[in-house]
Amino acid sequence: MTLPTAAPPADVRLAHCLLDAQGTVLSAHAPDLPFYAASTIKLHVLLAALRAADEGRLDVMAEVPAARTFTGIDGAPFTLGGDHLEASHPAEGTAVPVRELLVRMIDRSSNEATNQIAELIGLPAIAALIDSLGLRATRMERLIGDGAALAQGLTNETSAADLATTMLHAVRPGPGAALAREALGAQRIPVIATALRSDVPWGSKSGWVDGYRHDVAHLGEPADPDLRVLAVMTGGLAQDEADQRIRDLVRELCGDLTA
Repeated sequence: MTLPTAAPPADVRLAHCLLDAQGTVLSAHAPDLPFYAASTIKLHVLLAALRAADEGRLDVMAEVPAARTFTGIDGAPFTLGGDHLEASHPAEGTAVPVRELLVRMIDRSSNEATNQIAELIGLPAIAALIDSLGLRATRMERLIGDGAALAQGLTNETSAADLATTMLHAVRPGPGAALAREALGAQRIPVIATALRSDVPWGSKSGWVDGYRHDVAHLGEPADPDLRVLAVMTGGLAQDEADQRIRDLVRELCGDLTA
């Protein structure tokens, strides 16, 4: 079974935003254009969860039973299945530390982990995090796979500028930054990093569904004053073509870091 996500765009869209360590824009094209976020929205969930942990509202060392059934916007349960499932995720009911859910949400893009974290902290907490960062195009209005919410027109969106800003906040020194860097650095589905030299430190969060392919990455060590953050969002391209466009852009904008 494949649960609904979002309709693919009818036209080709590309956007990017490149920031330096201070958040200054080095290069941008259509940086505020909203896209369906796909799994890049998980970066915002991560930051909201780390903020909740810092404020004592979430214990990342606590164990919870793994789940794949969640409560939809209409109050009815829905169960993830098919392409929404991550093969290595703990079996339903198995005790799993919240910290592990946070890492799985990022490094292998687990939808089960994402929905579970979102239910633990609540969508309003994620909205508050988005607002506090001053993000203009980002919204998480539903859990992943919630067909009832999708039928109501609720969606998850972001932009290249918002993704770059969020990544910069994720890796800057502060509460939870070490966990964020660990998860981002363990990324199993990179795109931007595939164009980098093997000696360049990086961490990323990619996202993809039919018709959309995105990635955001920090390039260099977070403490390095030469750190850069690049977000690239695409719509209307096949995955292989989108990946090539992203790699080409990395070589154009950050040629000193590429292979």
